[in-house]
Amino acid sequence: MKYFNIKIAMAVATLLAFTACSDDDDYTAGTNPAGEGYYFPSTAGSSIELSITETSFDIEVCRAKTEDAASAQITATVLFDDEDASSLFTIPSSVSFGAGEGTATLTIGYDPDAIEYNTYTFTLSVEGTGETTPYGDATYTFTAAASQPWVSLGMGYYTDDFMTTFYGVDNIPEEVEIQENGITPGLFRLVYPYGEAYPYNEAYDDGTADWDLTQTYYLEINACDPDKVYITQQDTGMDWGYGNVLVWSMADYYMQNGGYSLDEVAAAGYCGTYADGVITFPEQSLLICMPDYADGWYVANYNGAFKVVMPGVVLADYSASVAYTGKFTDANGTNEVIGSVTLGSDVESARVALVAGKDITSAVADIEDGAIDYTTVTASGTVTFPCEESGTYSLVVVTYGNGAAQETASATFNYSVGAEETWTAAYVGNYEYSYFWEGTDADLVLYNSDSDPNRWKIEHWGYDVDFCFTFDQTTGEIIVDDQETGYEYGSYGMVYVDDLVDYTGGYNNGYSYYDNGTFYFAVIYYCSAGYFGYGYETFTLTSNAAKAISKAKAKAAGAKKSSPKVHATKVHANRFTLNDVSKYMIVK
Repeated sequence: MKYFNIKIAMAVATLLAFTACSDDDDYTAGTNPAGEGYYFPSTAGSSIELSITETSFDIEVCRAKTEDAASAQITATVLFDDEDASSLFTIPSSVSFGAGEGTATLTIGYDPDAIEYNTYTFTLSVEGTGETTPYGDATYTFTAAASQPWVSLGMGYYTDDFMTTFYGVDNIPEEVEIQENGITPGLFRLVYPYGEAYPYNEAYDDGTADWDLTQTYYLEINACDPDKVYITQQDTGMDWGYGNVLVWSMADYYMQNGGYSLDEVAAAGYCGTYADGVITFPEQSLLICMPDYADGWYVANYNGAFKVVMPGVVLADYSASVAYTGKFTDANGTNEVIGSVTLGSDVESARVALVAGKDITSAVADIEDGAIDYTTVTASGTVTFPCEESGTYSLVVVTYGNGAAQETASATFNYSVGAEETWTAAYVGNYEYSYFWEGTDADLVLYNSDSDPNRWKIEHWGYDVDFCFTFDQTTGEIIVDDQETGYEYGSYGMVYVDDLVDYTGGYNNGYSYYDNGTFYFAVIYYCSAGYFGYGYETFTLTSNAAKAISKAKAKAAGAKKSSPKVHATKVHANRFTLNDVSKYMIVK
């Protein structure tokens, strides 16, 4: 194939040698034409780029006969949107050749401040008696255009919420060059934000990558009106196996497809804003399309995390983190949940609440509306809440600053009142993951509860948590607890695992059971936005209690040294977060 391509290249080079202008007096090609034989070379380009830093450009004119000095007459037309635009350019009416010269330069002048940043169509002709030649054309038509000038502002930060909506991974800010249009202030573009700098892209040993290596792509954002920011449909240049990812904003979608004005889409809440050097968009106001994955456009910015921070802008730190640190029972038998809250340096205050369950979205809304009880804190430290019932709970934090709610944080945990449950090591086995992780966790220890013979747990499962389940050895029924996996799935929070029977409320999709030394767990993995996958995973016993006790002692003081490999983030896109754009039509 390489040899074939070389031969083709040589043939093309030979062809060009026959069509280009030449001063070689040894070359003749048949009978000379009448007259001087003026022409434009057939190798001349079909387009010319006008520069805002120059005042002219050159066109090459050739002739067949070169003995004497001569002058060729030039006629020209210039059109812009089918209107005469020749007055914007200075085009000589002739071009002169010196004796022995086969080429001459026609210099066309222009004022860079007067031209439009659009396309001009030129038609040039050489005139005279018998001015025809087989070497080229007596008429040359080409376009000339000035590209929109872009000025680099420096390095800023971009937080994506197109792909992170689709795959549910963390919204990680990336450093990216930001440019502003030199003619249209407020028109910005990010230089290849979905190229090498994108935190989830990979390059491969075969020389390919998740992004197009042959050219540079931009993400252009129109913030000319800072209260009515929008994004036109654009190709990111990134392909994760489903075709190049396309992005758009709903504001421009409706302007292009529904005939709505910018004022109308802004009034409907679809535009972004540009304030204090930061561009943001409302939740669910952006669109993403992966052409080979699913038809149509789907709603993005599900987390409201899309953000462009201009160079030199320092953002206020309104962040928070929260953790469940344990429980306390006082002398009167009152039980309390203990949590630890850490606030960012610019947080003025924060509301902290203890809620039953793990519906963080509803809890945040209730905190902001004052619909539930909360504690207000103004500094990092410990918080306590009375809690007298066992169950699953969440600590939820909303930070405040600059007169508004800013960021949230949460921690979900299982809580029990009374004495701590004790366990005895019973078996050792290998757990085989299939639906959120992949691979085998070897030599995990299975424990039996000292107070309930039907309660079991596998220690150091998943991301170093206990995998708890009930196993009634009389009836054979097994139910996996609805519990944390220890893995945070981006902005959607904790990933949970549950028994299929419990999650679906029936046995139609499978049920857990034990057979001949192997537990078959019918499980489903899910997060706040939907599920990832479900089916059977196995735990096969490999040794009995004696070895289990030895293994338990060896692992008792240490955290898990390795974790199973996640494969659900790319293979199983979380479609529960995707909404067809037609559901969001503006009512005009």
